[in-house]
Amino acid sequence: MPTVKIPLNRIAISLAFGTLLCACNASGRDSVTASAQMNPAPVASTAPKDATSPKNAMSPLSQLLLILAGETTSWDTFDHVPGVQWHDVMPRANPEAPTPDLAYDRSGTLMLNGFGMVDVPDGHQGAEAGTRQDNEGHAGVTLGGDAKSVQSLALLKFYPSKNYQVILQKQFDGGVSIRPIADACALDYGTTAANTQDNAFYQITLASASRPLYVEAAIDDGAENHGPGSTTFVFYRSEPTQRIAAMHCKEH
Repeated sequence: MPTVKIPLNRIAISLAFGTLLCACNASGRDSVTASAQMNPAPVASTAPKDATSPKNAMSPLSQLLLILAGETTSWDTFDHVPGVQWHDVMPRANPEAPTPDLAYDRSGTLMLNGFGMVDVPDGHQGAEAGTRQDNEGHAGVTLGGDAKSVQSLALLKFYPSKNYQVILQKQFDGGVSIRPIADACALDYGTTAANTQDNAFYQITLASASRPLYVEAAIDDGAENHGPGSTTFVFYRSEPTQRIAAMHCKEH
C-alpha cells in the first residue's frame, strides 16, 4: 500500500490539535491554567520593552509573529513569549517532514483575543469522551523549521470561524496591515475535489518588522469526526504561491 505524504500544514495542525486536546484534558482543571502550571513560561521576554505595559499590551500571537517576521528566527528567540505555554521544552525532529527545512517542530498553547466560553472536547477517548467549558480562543500552536531556525507557525482553535480577517485584526493593537491576496479556491490542496475548507490567504505587514508574513486560513466543519470543527491559520515567511496555484484560488 503506497505511503501518503501529509502536507506540512496538516502535520503542524495535527500537532497543534493534539497539544490542545492534551491541555483540555489537564487533570480536570482550567485548561489554560493547568498548561501553564505544567510548563510555566519564564519571566524574561524577547518582545519590545513597551509591549508588556497595560497600555500597549501585545497578544501572544502578535508577539510570535513579530519574531517570525524578523531577520533572526532561531528556536530560542521564541522561548519566553508571554502568554505562550510550550508543551515541548525544545524543538523535536519530525520524521514525517516533507523537506529538510521543515524537519523540526515545537508545540504549545496560547489564547487568542476576542472569544468567549464554549463547550470543547475534554480530551478523553471512546466511551469516556465528553466536553468541558473553555475559552474558544484557547488555541494549539506549532512552530516548524530546520535545525537552526523557524520557518512557519500553525495555529488551531476549536469551532469553524470564517471571519478570518476579523480574528487576525483583533490580535493586534495597531501598526499592522492585513490584506487579502487570494480566496474562492476551487480545489482542496493536493486533490481534484472541490474546496470544502474555505481556504483564504492574506499578507500581514507589521510596522516594526523587516518583512511581511503570509497566512493561509481554513475551516473544518467537524462533520467527518462528529466534533465541534476547527479553524486553522498557517503563517509563512514567504508567499505560498504554489499552494495558491494548486488550489486554483482567485488572486487579488
